[in-house]
Amino acid sequence: MPKIISEQEKEHIKNAMYIKGIELIRKKGMKRVTVDDITAAVQISKGSFYTYYPSKEQFLYHIMKQNEQALLDRVLEIGASSGHFKDKITHALHEIYLAPDSLALYVQPSDLEYLLRKLPDPINKKEQDKSKTNFQSTMNGLGIEDAQCDYSVLANLMDGLHFIASNQNQYGEQGRTQALSILVEAIAEYLSKCKQNSTKNN
Repeated sequence: MPKIISEQEKEHIKNAMYIKGIELIRKKGMKRVTVDDITAAVQISKGSFYTYYPSKEQFLYHIMKQNEQALLDRVLEIGASSGHFKDKITHALHEIYLAPDSLALYVQPSDLEYLLRKLPDPINKKEQDKSKTNFQSTMNGLGIEDAQCDYSVLANLMDGLHFIASNQNQYGEQGRTQALSILVEAIAEYLSKCKQNSTKNN
C-alpha cells in the first residue's frame, strides 16, 4: 500500500526541492540540472518528483519565479524602510544579485528561452519581454521613476554583472565576489546620481 503523505510533509518536500533546486542551478547552470540531480538532492524517487511537477522544465520555471518573487518582496521591503537613498539601493542590489539564494546572475536570457520553448504556450506568452518590465518595477519600488535614468546604461552595467558571474571559475571566487561587489556599488552610485539630478531639476 502506498505511503500516505500529509500536506505538511508535501510542503516540506516542495520547500526542500526549492532550496536544492537553487543550489543545483547555481552550481551547474539551469540547462545542466537533471531530474536525477533533483531527486538525489532531495532524496525522493523519480515517481515522487512527477507527482509535484509534470516536467523538469516546469520545476525549473517554478523555482525561477518563486525566487524572483522572494527577491522582489525583499527589495520592496527595503524600499519602504527608512534610511539614506544610496544605502537602500546598495542593500537592494546586494539582495538581488549577491544574496546566497539569488538566481539573478545564474539564469541567463538563453536559459529562459530554453525553458519557454518547452513550456505550455500560455506560460510562454506571459513571459515575453518581461525582464525589462520587472527591472523597472523593482526600481520604481525603490523610488526611481522611469524618466530618471537611462535604461540603456543600466542594461550595459547589468551585462557587466552577468559577464563576471559567468566567469566565476576563471579568476577565483574571491576576486569574482569583490568585482561583483564593486560593480554593485557603481550601479548604486549611478542610480543615486540619477535621483539627485532629478530632484534638482524639479
